[in-house]
Amino acid sequence: MNTTKNWVVKSIIRTLLYLFLSILTIIILMPLFWLVLSSLKTQQEMVAFPPIFLPQKYQFGNYHLALTKIKYFRFLWNTILLSMIYTLPGIMTAAVFGYAFARFHAPGKDFLFSIVLVVLMIPPVSVLIPEYIFFARLKLIGTYTIWFLWALGANPLYVYLLKQFFSYFPRDIEEAAIIDGCSRIGVLFRIFIPLSRPVLVTVFILSFLWVYGDFMTPVIFLSGQNTTLPVAMANGYVVRNGILLVSVLLSGIVIYIIPVLLIFSFGQKYYIRGLLSSSGTKG
Repeated sequence: MNTTKNWVVKSIIRTLLYLFLSILTIIILMPLFWLVLSSLKTQQEMVAFPPIFLPQKYQFGNYHLALTKIKYFRFLWNTILLSMIYTLPGIMTAAVFGYAFARFHAPGKDFLFSIVLVVLMIPPVSVLIPEYIFFARLKLIGTYTIWFLWALGANPLYVYLLKQFFSYFPRDIEEAAIIDGCSRIGVLFRIFIPLSRPVLVTVFILSFLWVYGDFMTPVIFLSGQNTTLPVAMANGYVVRNGILLVSVLLSGIVIYIIPVLLIFSFGQKYYIRGLLSSSGTKG
């Protein structure tokens, strides 16, 4: 009798949990549904009040206009290229710094790592003006070299994640490799990095999406044909009288977020494992 009662209670709890998760999923996905539906509306339906949920006639031509009114794929390539210029070198430098903080013993190491944590809490927008002056004196404004230099400096968040992950590696593996003649840099690239796929994918996703979705920095440091897709969309979908073509802009945004969804869908398993491992929790 008790077994049957416990089974019923567990079934009710499981059903309520699934119901709650289903409602939460709908709430989370609702803005995405609204974005897709709005991208298929006319300009009049976009400004109608009260708002219209379903368009009377789906305007698939908005997508064609979004791709042709600006050099969409040119600016998309600029965005992806800029993201990779920042991401790939940034992963390597963050791995080197993270490995040094995790495995080396040197005077002042804890103090230096404290500085990394302090820098992590500084809003990036607060240093944009000094950075602009610095790069302007180097005559780098309008070039992608700025993002490459930022990558060489290593993002403090990625250094922290990799340092935490490397700290859990057994000392025996490292010592055995050194005894066999492997250098410290060889230990990093031959042992640590191949075993760090979850956290490396996590850092890749975070780094790529930070640049891919950034609007303010390209506005300040880039111009003309070198700029990124978000900036081009913000300025390109405007008619002569200054009216923004909202539906066309939303159509461009729908296409713009497809690479984001693909990257996260392929890397979500490693992304979650990487965050759990770096926080000291086993996934």
